[in-house]
Amino acid sequence: MSLTKDIFASTNIPVGRTTLRHLLLAFVLFSIPVITFAVVANEVMDGETLPYDDRILMGIYRYSSVTLDAVITTITNFGGATFVVGVMTTIIGVLLWRKKWQSIVQLSFGILGAGAWGLLLKIVFERDRPNLWAHLVNETTYSFPSGHAMISAALAFSLVAILWHTKWRWTAISIGGVYMIVIGLTRLYLGVHYPTDIFAGWLVSFAWVILVGAILGAVQPRQFIKKLRPKK
Repeated sequence: MSLTKDIFASTNIPVGRTTLRHLLLAFVLFSIPVITFAVVANEVMDGETLPYDDRILMGIYRYSSVTLDAVITTITNFGGATFVVGVMTTIIGVLLWRKKWQSIVQLSFGILGAGAWGLLLKIVFERDRPNLWAHLVNETTYSFPSGHAMISAALAFSLVAILWHTKWRWTAISIGGVYMIVIGLTRLYLGVHYPTDIFAGWLVSFAWVILVGAILGAVQPRQFIKKLRPKK
């Protein structure tokens, strides 16, 4: 537990800053993925990306095997809602013990909000899932954007945001980056998502986590909670 204490010991610094410079930076970081998502979504709806999506999927399918099928169907579960929410709950437990209120809000809103956005956007775009070969897992929702990609990326991005001002920043970036990429690749291998579904999911999650961080920098949850407490 001492290692966990060390990791979260320096997270008193707000995730977002209230200075104009930091708010402008947050706006830029938010705008880039949002604009990119809009461009990708437009191309997807026009069917422009489909030839490239199919080509990439068929390229991945060439490497399929019975052994990989078993491995990938297991690994992909680590990007599902059950696993991600379980990890989130565990970390929140540690953060509660450390009284890191802002980090708790960043993590919970970052992940749960991304999941909600994913469900809403699927309904908006109604993109059918790829049907190039028999799927190894059963999926009943729409394809764009990928829910697994979104919540796994939200977990990775939120942890980076929480640990940004600590010595664990690059560890979080490295592990989080590998994690979200691996989960994304499993969805492609299984044939349940197009590459653009995965990329779009990452974009939305990044923009959402940045937005949550920027709002938290202005609101300061710890001070807000103190104001709600009854005066003695």
